[in-house]
Amino acid sequence: MSGAFCLSQLLQIPSTKILLKTSKFSKGLYVKAGATKYPNLCFYRNVQTVTYAIVDGSYVPTTTQTHQPDKTKENESTKPESVGAFQKLPMVMPSVDILYSSLRKAKRVPPTKGIANIAKRERNRGAKQLDALMKELAVPLREYTENFPKKKYLHPYERSLIELTLGDGNYEEVLRKVDALRKKVVGVGKECASLCAKSLTKREAGERLNEGLEKLEEVFKCEGKVVDDLLNIAKTLRAMPVVDLETPTLCLVGAPNVGKSSLVRVLSTGKPEVCNYPFTTRGILMGHIALNFQHFQVTDTPGLLKRCDEDRNNLEKLTLAVLSHLPTAILYVHDLTGECGTSPSDQFVIYKEIKQRFSNHLWLDVVSKCDILQEAPVIFIMEDSDTDNLELERYRKKGPEGAILVSVKDGKGLDELKVKVHEMLVTQMDRIRSSKIDEDNPELVT
Repeated sequence: MSGAFCLSQLLQIPSTKILLKTSKFSKGLYVKAGATKYPNLCFYRNVQTVTYAIVDGSYVPTTTQTHQPDKTKENESTKPESVGAFQKLPMVMPSVDILYSSLRKAKRVPPTKGIANIAKRERNRGAKQLDALMKELAVPLREYTENFPKKKYLHPYERSLIELTLGDGNYEEVLRKVDALRKKVVGVGKECASLCAKSLTKREAGERLNEGLEKLEEVFKCEGKVVDDLLNIAKTLRAMPVVDLETPTLCLVGAPNVGKSSLVRVLSTGKPEVCNYPFTTRGILMGHIALNFQHFQVTDTPGLLKRCDEDRNNLEKLTLAVLSHLPTAILYVHDLTGECGTSPSDQFVIYKEIKQRFSNHLWLDVVSKCDILQEAPVIFIMEDSDTDNLELERYRKKGPEGAILVSVKDGKGLDELKVKVHEMLVTQMDRIRSSKIDEDNPELVT
């Protein structure tokens, strides 16, 4: 009886019919009366339904699985960074240190043991040392290009800091040059190692080894300046102030030299430079406030002048970047004495423009230097009488409606200012929490 016939016959047997029965008193098989014996049944019950592979002499069942690309890593690599990427930058070694450290390590590489022929041993040693030098130079460069974040994945605030601090395109250009140097080192190293491995004599192998070492050293010395440029970039970016997006931030804004830095010193732990000339603040400076077991941030920004955005310098653009990309409450500082170098009329124009542009921010106006406001002899210096109107006249005398008059010199109005600032920052904290809830539960947003 063929196997195919037995299988077809088995398929026709009702499942309720008992074919074979094993006796628990004997090891054999017996057939009950009226039952039909199918000798190939046991064979078909043991037919394997999975494939097996031999691994180290053992059979291991294998299953065919459809390979699906891991999208998690792709999503992680393309996920935008939060603020704080600058503090995660890799440590960059000076190019001189990388070069001489690599040379020392490469020259210690011995030939493969067991090579009796002197020429073969020498060319083996030369090829291995050149390969080692190539790797010692190329590996750090590869780590730099891989671990420095892509600008498009940075938070908009940090992206603006890179553009305004380093110049538009300089960050990407330096990383591109570092990667180009890595590729050149790898190419030259492989070529020199290959030539050394083809040497016929011990002398030739030694000469090609020295030539290869000199060539790699020359390439790295000539183009290694780009590594030092990357080192300076890393230092600059790490020095940028760290901003916590979930902590309320008070941003002091105003024209240059109106007293913003003095108020930062009074309100927070920040210690910005205070001088009597415009643009003393040449970057974003951070301080902190601790009130009633609550922590807040304070940032001092460069002053703004009366001009269009296209004509603004990078310091002014830094201020606009903070207001545009960070959840800040604005403390706008006015100086009506005329001592700051910007007339009240120009300050009024700047104020109206900024308040209109960032009207969704919480806002508090402060008039500084009120101790000399009444006696300042230059209060109307550089004024343009053609632009006078009722609102401007009111602004010249007391500033915007509801502004707090303060004096850092004699302490006038500072207590009231601190209370108002605290109230505004608490409100800002509620805004941040509400915004976070909306982001976590978009279905709740109507």
